[in-house]
Amino acid sequence: MARLSEPGEYAINLIPLRRGVELDDFARFSAEVDQPTLLAQDVVLGFDAYAITRRDPGAPGVDIVEVMQVRSWPEWVEVRDNAEAIKPVGAGFEQRVDPGAVRTLFGSRIEPR
Repeated sequence: MARLSEPGEYAINLIPLRRGVELDDFARFSAEVDQPTLLAQDVVLGFDAYAITRRDPGAPGVDIVEVMQVRSWPEWVEVRDNAEAIKPVGAGFEQRVDPGAVRTLFGSRIEPR
């Protein structure tokens, strides 16, 4: 039987950029603002972001994939929606991404034996 990872939840965010937003702009925002700010929150246990550079035919039309490990999703939503430290991240994110277009999958990491 496969082992599931340490406690917490993984949220895999599939993110299309707004028309006219350059991938390099989002990458800079992610590296300089988004990731450091989110990783400073106790509820966020891990955060990786990936720029999509090519795709197979028929693959989803997303530009960024973010994988967040959080202690609990409801706790993260509370922090995301109410913490003062997150407000600059939210504003910068919304300039680059339509939040309504983001799709989130939830899962557990499968560890090798």
